[in-house]
Amino acid sequence: MAAIYTRVGTPVTGKQAEAYKFAVKRAEALKKTLGIDQEVFIRVGGTVGQIVGVSRHDSMADVVATKEKVIKATLDGKIPTAPAGVFAKVTESLWMQP
Repeated sequence: MAAIYTRVGTPVTGKQAEAYKFAVKRAEALKKTLGIDQEVFIRVGGTVGQIVGVSRHDSMADVVATKEKVIKATLDGKIPTAPAGVFAKVTESLWMQP
């Protein structure tokens, strides 16, 4: 079954532009380093300014394997982490398409 992984970041007030630039930079690093296609969107309704990264996967097992690769690449310094003080909160969700 296909799966969609989302990572939503709520920027600190006044940091929306910086948060978006970081999310795009991270998505570019994911593509370059691991071949992961991640789309980046800005929320315009509800909590305006939230940033979401969305990636699609063939299965739940693929999501787990991908997360392991992302964590390793991040620890190795190949994928950037957010600058301090940019995000107030970040949450992850996993969606399944039956």
